[in-house]
Amino acid sequence: MAVLFVTVFLSVAGFSLPSPVFAPLLLEPQSGFFPLSVTDVERKIWLGVLIAVYPLLQLFGAPWLGRMSDRYGRKSMLLLSLLGVAAGYLVMALGMAQDSLLVMLLGRMIEGWFCGNVAIAQAMAADISSHEERPRHFALLSIAMNLGWVVGPIIGGYVASWTGEFSMVGWLAAGLVLLNALFAQLALQEGQRTVVSSDPDITPSVPQQGNWQLLVAAHLRPLFILTVLSYATVQLYFTYFNMWLVDRFTYSPVELAHCAVLVSMPMMLGSWLGSRMASRFDNTTLGIVGHSVMALGVLLFIFPEQLWGLALTFLPAGIGMTIGELATAVAVSKAASARQQGQAMGLYRGLTVACEILAVALGSLLVIFNVALTFVLAALFSALCALGFLRLRRQQAQQQVSELLLRRHIPRVLWKDVGLEQKGE
Repeated sequence: MAVLFVTVFLSVAGFSLPSPVFAPLLLEPQSGFFPLSVTDVERKIWLGVLIAVYPLLQLFGAPWLGRMSDRYGRKSMLLLSLLGVAAGYLVMALGMAQDSLLVMLLGRMIEGWFCGNVAIAQAMAADISSHEERPRHFALLSIAMNLGWVVGPIIGGYVASWTGEFSMVGWLAAGLVLLNALFAQLALQEGQRTVVSSDPDITPSVPQQGNWQLLVAAHLRPLFILTVLSYATVQLYFTYFNMWLVDRFTYSPVELAHCAVLVSMPMMLGSWLGSRMASRFDNTTLGIVGHSVMALGVLLFIFPEQLWGLALTFLPAGIGMTIGELATAVAVSKAASARQQGQAMGLYRGLTVACEILAVALGSLLVIFNVALTFVLAALFSALCALGFLRLRRQQAQQQVSELLLRRHIPRVLWKDVGLEQKGE
């Protein structure tokens, strides 16, 4: 878990390093990226396109990488993912240096296809975890992701300001990902997956399902729907986070990096709180609490006029996001069989970033009227997700009652045939 923690931290730090640069580079006329004749609306549309091509490719790439890791091994596919992402950053940096939107888009497409390393790391964590340990291990990876979001943007913002070259953050991100690949090669071992006895698994004779079949499987479909609602909130918030701050407060890359740090600190706190709550409450309770708190923080974001007021909204938003993410990730992992952890977590990660496409599609219409509307819609999605977890909790309670009634009427020798032998009360 220590090796996975460092791997995820370096991965997210490299991914988030260029994040404070995109909005100033494309939106501010003085950056020189676009001709002065390009309108403000056109700049916002192209920013949305640049953001959207990454999750569009990851929607297909992450499930494929996860499925291949089930088949050929976690470490080899993790290294392939990291090397592909590094190549994407190099192409993106070249596009920044040449003021070429087409080359930048190509780089983002390469990054998106190969960026499945977090999903593979989550599958590796599930391989070595019992059901009781899984929330704590996933929470550790969540802390690593949020720590990467602290370090990456602050480095990217200051490097862009100090050097005056936006392309420098692309070269630096590529270097950080290559360092991550070297660390993974040296520190990780390629071994057989360890499936603990408490994990549900399918029999070896059952063929592995395709991505589409697994996505619509009855036991996973409701959880994937909740994932979409949850991450539609997160992606709407972060996709238009920098746009709101630049549009309303004209923040510089350094100031945007400071805000990224301020929102990431509560997210790390939320990961710790989530791991503590997971030991006392069931997963549906985490989903209800996390998404309710997130809805409040996202909605309040549009009201403050000063940085200290914005920072106060980051507390419920950040804590709610990480508790909600922990709830959805653990729910999908527990519902998936042990032989399909990589594929299930790849689909999960693909959906989380695919929501960025949804965020851009909806947000690009709303920003024409008012950027604040995107945060109102995000809060609505989060509230719907909280209601979804409440419904899931009621369904689980009803199922437990039904199983208890069945047990009272079925002889003990038949319990195994109906799948109740491990349910003991």
